[in-house]
Amino acid sequence: MSEQKINIPMLGIFLGAVAAVSAGLLSGVQSLTAPQIEANKQAAANAAMMQVLPEYDNDPGSESHVFQSADGWDVTYFTARKNGAIVGYAGKVVTPEGFPDGDGNITLMVGLKPDGSIGTVLVTASSETPGLGTAITDRKQQKTIVDLLGGGEELQGLVPNRYLDWYTGRTAGEERWGITKDGEEVNGKTGATITSSAVCGGVHAVSRTAVEHLETLSKGAE
Repeated sequence: MSEQKINIPMLGIFLGAVAAVSAGLLSGVQSLTAPQIEANKQAAANAAMMQVLPEYDNDPGSESHVFQSADGWDVTYFTARKNGAIVGYAGKVVTPEGFPDGDGNITLMVGLKPDGSIGTVLVTASSETPGLGTAITDRKQQKTIVDLLGGGEELQGLVPNRYLDWYTGRTAGEERWGITKDGEEVNGKTGATITSSAVCGGVHAVSRTAVEHLETLSKGAE
């Protein structure tokens, strides 16, 4: 039986061609999907802004500023106006302090009043542990048997979350808030200290950085 010799140079050329075609296809797919991905991200951001801001009649996305917080995180602010007057700001930040092991990303959209004080806090993305970290981050309606059978009333607006609502009305100072777990007003949950601290740091960064740059924010678009 004769042995078939493998032409190493030709095999290399063939594999190189396959790799080049594959890279080209991946690049083409990425270029085609990138605009849609970006549009989806913007749509999600717009939806989050509508939830954390009072009624406005401008496009907050067209009037944005980016500042760096004391923690070194980039905070993006969107200015909301009604009849030309500023009614609030939405601050977006990604904190890398979430679970697991303190390096998971948590994305926050925080509604601010014109003076930099905190309105509504919304977590738009996270990878926290269900039942522990998600108790801090989620605003999910709890379904009862009545709801499942179609007899419950439809809930309007955002679902309350005692941990996120703790920040409402507060204005961040130079030092980050501590994590409180006892009493009626809490911003942290036992067993979810990492998540609690990450959210606390993100909300503090948004409010504090806004206060430091209120003059620039109030002047309008760059």
